[in-house]
Amino acid sequence: MEAAIKARVARKSLLLSLGVVLLIRLPFLHQAIQGDDHIYLTEAQHALVDPLHPNDVKYVFLGDQVDLRGHSHPPGNAWPLAALILIFGDVYEVPFHAAYIVFSMIAVWAMWSLACRFSERPLWATLLFIAVPAFVVNGGSLEADLPFLAFWMASIALFLSGRMWLAALAMAAAAMMAYQAVFLIPIMFVAIRLGLLRDKRSLTVAAPIRAATVRERLHYLTLLTPLLVLIAWQLFTRLATGTMPAGKLAEYFSTYAFQAIQHKLQNALMLFIHSWWIVFPVLVPAAASLAWRNRRDPATLFLLAWIGIFFGGAVAIFFSGSARYLLPMAAPVAILASRLPVRWLAPAFAIQLAIALALATVNYQHWDGYRAFAASLRAPSAGHRVWVDNDWGLR
Repeated sequence: MEAAIKARVARKSLLLSLGVVLLIRLPFLHQAIQGDDHIYLTEAQHALVDPLHPNDVKYVFLGDQVDLRGHSHPPGNAWPLAALILIFGDVYEVPFHAAYIVFSMIAVWAMWSLACRFSERPLWATLLFIAVPAFVVNGGSLEADLPFLAFWMASIALFLSGRMWLAALAMAAAAMMAYQAVFLIPIMFVAIRLGLLRDKRSLTVAAPIRAATVRERLHYLTLLTPLLVLIAWQLFTRLATGTMPAGKLAEYFSTYAFQAIQHKLQNALMLFIHSWWIVFPVLVPAAASLAWRNRRDPATLFLLAWIGIFFGGAVAIFFSGSARYLLPMAAPVAILASRLPVRWLAPAFAIQLAIALALATVNYQHWDGYRAFAASLRAPSAGHRVWVDNDWGLR
């Protein structure tokens, strides 16, 4: 009886969380196509011509014609966008953004699943995750960040629950959305070594490491999925098109000096600043102090390792320090913060969500300004060639 009541309460908390996401997304369905959306739409349009090689095409970047095979993301986001173009016949803001709400829902379901396991307040942990500013703002775009987050979160939730085949599929999808999917390997390796895949008791009681069993070997093999998928895609593209995406990406990194030391230092500084705004900053010192006191607890140690590994990797590979780059480590931060007293969580969630919605509103207005300006050019430019000085804002 008690178990049934708990299950019913848990389902209600999940439905409440999904409902909050839906309410956040609906006002921004008509958001203009902007930012990096056009890159993924270029891939999607080419996928309708050559579905196996969506990125084997040229596009304009900073005024230069470049090879999309050197893009900083694999072409996984092209296929859902191509399907939408095929269904609707063209690019339309409302149905495209409505369809992409599915990725937000998957991410929140996975977050709730993890929160049920690692927090005594799964609803608060999930709500804190939903209120992350980057999650609210970037949910209104067609970029790869939310699809990647969805499959990243699903990978971890499924892996920890022991559903290896489903976890492998989610990991493969994550790898085709973003190269940083490889960070799943060290993060989940820590989970295995801490015994978090065996039983619930291992969440609070450190279990001795056993000799590898057949099942444990399956866990380790599953962990290789992101790396194997990326290697297979690199080789397939090289054999089919003559160019390896990683090589072309390295070439552009050199051409545009993306890995120059000043960019790396700026990236590290901005990521550090953004890390304080995953949850409302007032919660960060208290959550960090509580986590440090409980650092010998395997569950807490895993969450800290997740944060440390991903943040260190983000500093190493990124160059522009965007807040959205830290979305994959928002879950452990929110879970650790949810262990604080509720009297702290409620106002922090309310303030953080208000800030996130304000930022999303300004972003909507900013992008809509470009849409309005582009529309104003249609009449005077009709029948004439139009030259644009660089591509920012007029994509």
